[in-house]
Amino acid sequence: MEADLRVLLVVWILSTMGASPELASEVTVPLVPVDAVEGRTVKFPCDVSSPNPADKVYMVFWFKDDSGVPLYSFDVRGMPLDQAHHYSAPDVFGNRATFRTVTDPACLLVDEVHRNDEGVYRCRVDFRNSATKSFRYNLSVIVPPEHPVVFDRLGRQLNMTVGPLDEGDGIALICRVIGGNPPPLVEWLKNDQVVDKECEHNSKDVIENRLHWPSVSRHDFGSVFTCQASNTKLMNPRQASVVLDLRLPPLTVTFSVMDEILVADRRYDIQCHSAGSRPPASITWYRNDKRLPKIKQDDVKENVTSSEMTFVPTTDDNGKSITCRAENPQVPKMALEDNFILKVVFAPIVSLRLGNSIDPNGIKEGDDVYFDCHVKANPPSTKLTWYHNGLTLNLNSSVRTMKSDNNLVLQRVSRNVAGRYACRATNSEGESFSNELSLRIKYAPSCKTDRVMVIGASRGESMDVPCEVDADPPAKGFRWKFNNSGETIDIGPERYISNGTASVLRYTPVADLDYGTLSCWATNGVGQQYVPCLFQMVAAGKPQSVHNCTVRNNTDGAVDVQCEPGYDGGLQQVFVLEVYAENLDSQADGEELYRNLTDRMSPRFSLGKVALGVLYTARMYAANAKGKSTAVTLPRFSFPSSENQMGFGVEVLKVSPMLITVVIVCLLLFVLATIVVIKLKTANSRKRNSRQPTGGDKQVIVHQRSNGQVASSILETDTDPDLIQVKYDPSDAPKLRNGGSQFSDDAHDASVAGWIATNAAVAAQTSQAPLSRSSSSSTGTLRRGTGPAINDRQPAPGDPARRWNDVTPKPFSYTHHHHHHQQQSSPPPPPPPLPPHHVRVRPDPIELNGAEIKEKLMMSSGHIPESCV
Repeated sequence: MEADLRVLLVVWILSTMGASPELASEVTVPLVPVDAVEGRTVKFPCDVSSPNPADKVYMVFWFKDDSGVPLYSFDVRGMPLDQAHHYSAPDVFGNRATFRTVTDPACLLVDEVHRNDEGVYRCRVDFRNSATKSFRYNLSVIVPPEHPVVFDRLGRQLNMTVGPLDEGDGIALICRVIGGNPPPLVEWLKNDQVVDKECEHNSKDVIENRLHWPSVSRHDFGSVFTCQASNTKLMNPRQASVVLDLRLPPLTVTFSVMDEILVADRRYDIQCHSAGSRPPASITWYRNDKRLPKIKQDDVKENVTSSEMTFVPTTDDNGKSITCRAENPQVPKMALEDNFILKVVFAPIVSLRLGNSIDPNGIKEGDDVYFDCHVKANPPSTKLTWYHNGLTLNLNSSVRTMKSDNNLVLQRVSRNVAGRYACRATNSEGESFSNELSLRIKYAPSCKTDRVMVIGASRGESMDVPCEVDADPPAKGFRWKFNNSGETIDIGPERYISNGTASVLRYTPVADLDYGTLSCWATNGVGQQYVPCLFQMVAAGKPQSVHNCTVRNNTDGAVDVQCEPGYDGGLQQVFVLEVYAENLDSQADGEELYRNLTDRMSPRFSLGKVALGVLYTARMYAANAKGKSTAVTLPRFSFPSSENQMGFGVEVLKVSPMLITVVIVCLLLFVLATIVVIKLKTANSRKRNSRQPTGGDKQVIVHQRSNGQVASSILETDTDPDLIQVKYDPSDAPKLRNGGSQFSDDAHDASVAGWIATNAAVAAQTSQAPLSRSSSSSTGTLRRGTGPAINDRQPAPGDPARRWNDVTPKPFSYTHHHHHHQQQSSPPPPPPPLPPHHVRVRPDPIELNGAEIKEKLMMSSGHIPESCV
């Protein structure tokens, strides 16, 4: 308030003195034009610096037009410049005006300029000593136009875009601007380039500019058309813009990089990309003409559409095409496609079948058969292999097995070629097997075993003699004959029972003439059995003792005791090993049972790891239903104790590690040299005597006690014929069934087992005199095999487990049969012949008499004495 009073006082003084502001100016001040935009800020410069550096500004006054009353004052009298008093007339600028001295030059700033603010403004600067300075400004207020508005040819206002349009369409745009002082310039720009400046006035304050664009192309897509109105450079032009939107078909469609060759049944991810479509293209997949489903959604980035398809080619896809089709749904006639041809490789696909003209159920021995192996492969197969029962089939024309292209030809087939057939094809992708095809060949019956079967039986003992045959189709009839050294007799069908694979004869020998040869034939739909099955009936007795025994220490440290079996006496035999132990350190004589082992297969036992330093004695014997053989006692044996082996009780010297290393190396060299010498000696020893033990066996020490002293010696296995190295195979164990009958487990039908029942029980209950000289000196026939011998838990004749339990054949005996049919005129025949170890029945005459059988037995084996035959 105080400052205002002082300003008014100064104005009153000037008025009373008759000096107006105009008169105060001694010279004419030039007029400077100033433009200001309505609503914005304007700046009027006013230099307050004095020509005399020692002088200071005193007061600053602002006047408008010819008014003598200042509208703004700046009073610096008696105070610093930054503390000067400001006054602004409320009816002119009010608080919109501010005088600033911090700028150079100082200036008056007026905010929010109004249209009424136009006029001439003067600034007067008074100094304390210097002359007054004045400045004049002519303010012009510019009124900007309103924002332009864009319309299409139909008069519809456009906001952001124009379109969408198709390629080749024309554009008509109207830009309308209202107001503005001075009148604005209205023009069209495309992408900031002026394309049209022609304006027209529709009314007093309305200005329009019409733009006509004859044809748009793909290059115009996204172009910005701007209508711009401007009437001053103090502000940016008022403008409105629209973006051109077009519907565009796809430009490209391509596959991503992928393998040229595909592997069947392997998963592949195939990608297809399409660019240039507006809106984004839709991608579809085709295999030939069949549309494929898509699992994933298309991926759109800018104007590129990507589609991914998971594809697992099959063997049938080789040579087919995969097509990627890109299409703009709004421009359906402009679709693009890309495709590629599938090259699918795969391992062979193989199938096997019989020839078209062959009946698989009507093939007989002697027919010709061929297989067709169908192979589908890419690349083509390079090798074809044939298999029979899982083994590679060797093709050989000499055995009538040949290959022609993908066919296997079997000429004049026999039963041996029956079984499972398959083929295998190979190419660079792998190999594949076909399905297995079973070849069935029908043939006449034949005996399951090609040797004479020996059956041991006591007098009065009823035996079930099974005749098992191999036939396809199964046998439909059997016939039996009995032959001894005197004659041959047909056996009536009431004496035996039969099924498709076997016939069982109940036979009871009661005299010497009842021991001989039984013959069996079978018949099926193919024909009659050519070579009969032969069974030699012999008298049963006790088994013979085992022989060729040996004791060995195997690599696991366990003790093995092995012997060779003797004649089984015509019955199933078992082997028993009894081992007695006696401590070497004990002075008192005496043994205790250490181990008792039984084996039904062979005289071969493992004692496991035995204690060291203990004296052992082993006894072994064989037993059957008639009794047991004489026990064979092996010499005493033991193994050195750990003290003797390791030097227990000897003081250990303390030596350096280097010395220990040298000693160990020397010992290793010595052991190696010893092994080489032993190997050389063993090889020479084997050449001289094949029965010598191998050099790799560990030592067995035999101890003998005499007068309280124990003497030790190494067991020499060749000093006693019963203690030799066993050349023995576990498979050498005889397979005996039903009192000495020998059957192979894989050939003996389970249906026959029910009839082989009571041999051991009958033999145990029968009390009769010792066997005759011929039977007691005979040697049983053994057949090598790996299956267990069936001798226990056999069903009794009346057991429900028996087969054909509703039929009870009448027992057959040659003596009974002979008394009913003829008088016995010749002297009693000699004891029945004993079969050799392995008699092969040759396809000679079907009927064989006793003399021929004896001759065959003598010729086929050299170890059976003539007295036994």
